[in-house]
Amino acid sequence: MKAAVCDVFGKPLTIREVPTPSPGPGELLIRVHGCGVCHSDLHLVDGDWAAWGTPLPIIPGHEVTGIVEEIGDGVTAFAPGDRAGVPWMQYACGRCAPCKAGAEMLCAAQRSTGVTVNGGYAELVSAPEAFVHKIPDGLDLVEAAPLLCAGITVFAPLRRAGNLAGKTVAVAGIGGLGHLGVRMASAMGAHVVAIVRGPGKAELARSLGAHDVIESEKEKIGPALTKMGGADVILLTGISARLFEQCIPGLGPNGTLVILAAIAENASVLPAGLLTGQKRIVGSLVGTRDDMDAMLRFCADHGIRSMVERHPLSAVNDVLGKLRDGRVRLRAVLTPD
Repeated sequence: MKAAVCDVFGKPLTIREVPTPSPGPGELLIRVHGCGVCHSDLHLVDGDWAAWGTPLPIIPGHEVTGIVEEIGDGVTAFAPGDRAGVPWMQYACGRCAPCKAGAEMLCAAQRSTGVTVNGGYAELVSAPEAFVHKIPDGLDLVEAAPLLCAGITVFAPLRRAGNLAGKTVAVAGIGGLGHLGVRMASAMGAHVVAIVRGPGKAELARSLGAHDVIESEKEKIGPALTKMGGADVILLTGISARLFEQCIPGLGPNGTLVILAAIAENASVLPAGLLTGQKRIVGSLVGTRDDMDAMLRFCADHGIRSMVERHPLSAVNDVLGKLRDGRVRLRAVLTPD
């Protein structure tokens, strides 16, 4: 089969023929229809995560959708021809403290698609049945691919927040994560405030379902949110310490700021500002398998899809370059040539 392979960190991927995987006991072989290109993939191919023990060579890609081609012995939930999705997580031990507490995505022993085992930048991928998800018929397979990472990343904290009907949810940054956050929060009945920067983003946010828009280059985020009564939840999707700092004052009483972006800069926080109003700052990392299934059903039921650019697998290095330069509009998905 054809695949895009990372042979050396920091170098372009190599498009070449590699052996087709065979599904072992409890595994599926899936013919890839789409594989999302996530910003995390840049960290992988650039070698930023080499300490995680990524074996080389490796096939990246952890937002995989396709059709089941073969099943291994013991597989009962899938059959050839089924629509399937392979996400970030391919194994969790089930015995460690995070697993027992219902946070399997924090398992230190987990195997990660495209990071520690081969992923979806290929024509075919194998994965264990227990960590593969059925893609509802109402979702286009290519548009659904980013839901396996970006979608679950924004859905899980919204789900944990409980009933959002009538509450204010602010989404800071309308990109690959944020555009899905706006759609999901709006479908959950929240009053959605989009925090945007740059031309055209305000119109995009409103078209996605935002009720109000704060343009950060024209007004201060904190006071603008405070005038609206403060946010019950802020989803921080932008990779900016300054954006993080500006959002905190906009939290309402018992409000929660959820960090979804890997901000690698120092930021200033005034603890007294959190004390008043019992405000919280939390991180959130993807979600559980139950979260994933709930998210896929929710998106199918509410017509929520990722806005994607489609690119052939052979263009993978160009796509990674566009992503590195910030020239991908929302999400990119690789499709078989």
